[in-house]
Amino acid sequence: MRKKLIAAFGVVAVFAALATAAYGAVSIVFKAEASPAKAGKSTGLKVDFTVSEPGQPQPPILNRVVIKLQKGGKYNSSKFPRCKLASLQAKGPKGCSSKSKIGSGTGIGRALPVVEDPVNGKLTLFNGAKIGGKDAVLVYVFPDLGPTFVVPCKITKKVQGNFDYTLDCSIPPIKTLPNAPDASVVETKTNTRKKTIKKGKRKYPLIVAPKKCSGTWKAEAQFYFQTGETAKTPYSGKCKK
Repeated sequence: MRKKLIAAFGVVAVFAALATAAYGAVSIVFKAEASPAKAGKSTGLKVDFTVSEPGQPQPPILNRVVIKLQKGGKYNSSKFPRCKLASLQAKGPKGCSSKSKIGSGTGIGRALPVVEDPVNGKLTLFNGAKIGGKDAVLVYVFPDLGPTFVVPCKITKKVQGNFDYTLDCSIPPIKTLPNAPDASVVETKTNTRKKTIKKGKRKYPLIVAPKKCSGTWKAEAQFYFQTGETAKTPYSGKCKK
């Protein structure tokens, strides 16, 4: 009888441990959507994600996001004016040509228990000057609490399965009040606009949608947290030929 009870308690303990792991896992909702989603045409890109951790008041601190996009598209960054990272960090958007602005967005962070209300931020996206030889998108963040900061996203192009372009975004510590913890990202929404530029007699789109459409385009995001946790989230969006 004693052995049966010990075994039963052991089974309960295992299930309890599994339930705790599942309950505490980071949850991501991710979307990377071409707009308009017509194959081979000039387009914009909307990237949205939310982060939560069931049972916790806020998720762990996010410090890196790597986004992979459907292969077959084109990003003509070299055709457009660029914004230097150092200039944007020192002077804000005024330090860059208005023609290098490519999009906008919003963000929400939490810094509990010291900061009770969500920290809202306004995002401005710029076509960045190369960083380490790589093209870049620079995201200037103007929060309603705490100092401004810039998220640099390096861009590489290498075919990997269904993907080619990869954006690797490094998120710096998000400060709020003195002695308050750094903020955790809980929501980000960005919209890179459909945009063209004229060079001589020819027009160049900033983003060209993938050449082929078989019904959907794929995307994938890998999220990295200060705790060492990671989470990978796929996305599939409809497209038109």
